Amino acid sequence: MIHLIKPDNPPPILKLNEKKWTENLIQAITNYGSYNKIPSKEKEKLLGFYRHPEIKEHLFKISNDKCAFCEGKPGESGNIEVEHYAPKSIYYKKTFEWSNFLPVCRKCNEAKSDLDTIQEPIINPCVIDPEDYIAFDGIFIIQNEFCPNERITLRTIKELKLNSRRLFKARAELLANLSSYIVDLENWLEDLEEVSTSRKRHNRILKLRDSLENIEVLTESNEKYSAFSKLFLRNNKTYNLAKKIVEEELAVK
Repeated sequence: MIHLIKPDNPPPILKLNEKKWTENLIQAITNYGSYNKIPSKEKEKLLGFYRHPEIKEHLFKISNDKCAFCEGKPGESGNIEVEHYAPKSIYYKKTFEWSNFLPVCRKCNEAKSDLDTIQEPIINPCVIDPEDYIAFDGIFIIQNEFCPNERITLRTIKELKLNSRRLFKARAELLANLSSYIVDLENWLEDLEEVSTSRKRHNRILKLRDSLENIEVLTESNEKYSAFSKLFLRNNKTYNLAKKIVEEELAVK
């Protein structure tokens, strides 16, 4: 889970129609007595507007087509959908509020379901930076040692099933690749100490820099599970040593 920057201005189609769509939904709730009593076909007709292609395009763009919660991409965790942070079945007046929309995969959407996130808040990555709340222990997602709200963090992990088999599998694959890279990096650093000339050392440092840049691609916001890769590298001594060597060598030149 990473911090997402959502523009304040909603897509034009939503800005133009939000009030009308909301009024129509409220009128139906009044007519039938409650949200749940609206007939399914009529309810779908009233609600379907929030799935408008223009809304999806603007919303999915902010997460690079990743799930806002698990960082999975389409095909791995179900299609990305427009999810309501505050459930529309309870807070129906927020059904068409841009600030209430999140790009979420089907698996996380199903896990969250109609959880009342107003009464029992979970991390909203468009509002707060998840990095302040979560960390990783191996392939387990855990609360950050300096987490500002333990309840919100633990509730998020539990309710969204962020420690599930599908995510363990994805993280385990990443962990294997990153760990293998670190082993290669350790060997690279050992070989670097045996280089005979400063010129050869400098050329090796340049190759090392390129290698680090290649692995750092995994931490970029458009990459799946980038939070895991970012925190792994940040906490790895070998990686940090290699970064320091490169920075010091190239700073001198």
